[in-house]
Formats: sequence, C-alpha cells, structure tokens
Amino acid sequence: MMLQTSPDKRGTILSAAFDVFINYGFRKTSMDDIARAAGMSRPALYQIFRNKSEIFRGLSRSLLESTATEAISAFHGAKPFSERLYDALDVSILSMHRKIDATPHGMELIGVNEEIASDIEEEWCQSLIGVIAKGIEEAARTGEVSLEPLGVDAHAVASIVMQAMEGMKSNYLRGKPIEDDVRNLVAFVSNALTKG
Repeated sequence: MMLQTSPDKRGTILSAAFDVFINYGFRKTSMDDIARAAGMSRPALYQIFRNKSEIFRGLSRSLLESTATEAISAFHGAKPFSERLYDALDVSILSMHRKIDATPHGMELIGVNEEIASDIEEEWCQSLIGVIAKGIEEAARTGEVSLEPLGVDAHAVASIVMQAMEGMKSNYLRGKPIEDDVRNLVAFVSNALTKG
C-alpha cells in the first residue's frame, strides 16, 4: 500500500500528516507537528487546511483513492481470476490493515476514520465494488468466468464480496487475522463463477 499524493503543497502536507498520525496518533498530533513535518509555517498550513480533521479527511480520501487504483491494476495481468481477485482485495484492504496494524496508533486511527471520514469510506466501498465488478465483467468477457448460470450480474457479485469483507471487519478489529477468510471467500466466489 502506497500513499500517492500530488507534488504540490497539499500533497506535501498529506504525506507529512500521514507520518505524524502514524507515529503519534490523531489526538496527540497538533497542527504545529504537521507544519513542522511538512517543512512549513503554521500560518502557511492554515492557508491550505483549516484544521487537522480536514487534513485527516484529505489523507483518508487520498489513501483510499490510491488503494482503489492499486485494485484496478491487480485485475490486469495473466494470473488466474481467483488470484487477481485476491490481489485486488489484498492491495485495497488487507495491505492497509497490515500497515495500520504495524503502527502504535492503528486502532485509534481506525476509530477516527469512522468518526470523521465514514462518508469517504462509503464512497470508496462503492468505488471498489465498481472495480471488482469490472474485473468480473472482463473475466466473463474472455470466458474465464460465467455469470449466467448464477443468474446475477457482476455488480451483484462484487457487492456480495464487499459485504463479506465488511462482515470480516469485526474479526479484524478484535485482532483476529482475516487473510485465510479472504482466501476462502475468493475461492468460493471463483468456484461459483467457474463451475457454470
């Protein structure tokens, strides 16, 4: 998982804020901390962002957009469909969880995201459903999978996948690894789509 930001002041601030939030958490981070990490004055920072919640929302949007782009890339290539689907879920969801888990303030950042950026996460979920649906449609177009015997369209399958991922979130939040569950989900969906 890579944070992709624009090469302007806004992008510089978001990259710096990412490092500061990861290392100190949201609540202990001040606008001074972010300004210092971005190599600018606090007044210059306030010209671009009103407060750290706005920075966090910008960071959340940037991070989620990056993961959606990585999921699109995961569907391109010569791997079998099941591996492409797993890779898309891995780069868009699992890698983000691994990165957050590796930080001392991961659980706090997840809570803050729910608190101030849940609308951005919902938009991202809808975007990811679209990415997965396109991956399934492409696999159906090439004959690798078949939707007709199931009587559903690619968007419905993608929605089910994302709902299952959302359902696994509670296990993740309790510290249980979900990679095996995701592999089982991918195997189930792939088998259903290829046994037509």
